[in-house]
Amino acid sequence: MTGIKIALAQICPVPGDESANAEKINAYMKEAADGGAELVVFPECSLTGYAPERAAELALSIGTGPDGAAELALSIGDGPDGAPGIGGGPISAIEKAAEKLGIAVSFGFMEKSGDKFYISQELYCGGERTIYRKTHPGSREAMFFEAGNEFPVSRGPVDCGMLLCWESHIPEISSAYRKLGAQLLLFPYASGMSGERCKENWQVHLPARASDNGCFAAACNLLTKDVKTGVHQTGAAGSGNAEDLRGGGLAVWDPKGRLIAQYFGTEETLITAEIGGELPRERFLKEKQGIAEHDMHTLSYFDLKRKELF
Repeated sequence: MTGIKIALAQICPVPGDESANAEKINAYMKEAADGGAELVVFPECSLTGYAPERAAELALSIGTGPDGAAELALSIGDGPDGAPGIGGGPISAIEKAAEKLGIAVSFGFMEKSGDKFYISQELYCGGERTIYRKTHPGSREAMFFEAGNEFPVSRGPVDCGMLLCWESHIPEISSAYRKLGAQLLLFPYASGMSGERCKENWQVHLPARASDNGCFAAACNLLTKDVKTGVHQTGAAGSGNAEDLRGGGLAVWDPKGRLIAQYFGTEETLITAEIGGELPRERFLKEKQGIAEHDMHTLSYFDLKRKELF
């Protein structure tokens, strides 16, 4: 696997102010690009904010472009005189900024399709848009959102699979992405857990998702306003009072489940990590071809499974 630098950002979006949220995403995207990152990942619902009960008001809609390609647009205020538009608005601004900076970006939003709603995550790279719809909405989310039915793999700058929040507890999703060729598993969250609780939770199962599938894994959690203070931070990169925010958490693991980078404070920030090198699947293939000696320390557990038993 070719080595690249990735960045993970935790931000506190304002529900209902997608323009300001997009500006914040773009500011951190520039910071990541200036630091040499080729991919920056933002949390679940980082563009719209995480507010399931307001899905009908805040969700973004999917339209169809002239060539039949799917395009995203705000459901209101995106076209002339506030009419629904195609291809403009905050999503377009993020994609254009990514193009200009030469970086890939992944961000989340509540999505509207006809009379249905989804929790979705986009990965945009070099003009190609990959959208994942949460396949397992939580019990509360299921009151407002439909379940997606596909596991799309984004093919650059590294092959990525996207899972949202508690879906990290379902090993079969990660394995489905591994079967489709994913090298990096992305776990954007919108959890109200504190950074410390998030750290305790993640270290139990996310290293296993990486190790079982021989993939790198990266997780980032949304920040939200502190209900007690009622303060909601809206500044650009580097702003935000940690005392007013809750949630958060950033971490990266290698294909053996070893921690590479982490941050579990409550400030709006980003971290970077270098990933790459020989994956267990690549070593397995060399051993199978007889061009590398067997090494118990580099086993590809996914490839050694007797799949007919499952």
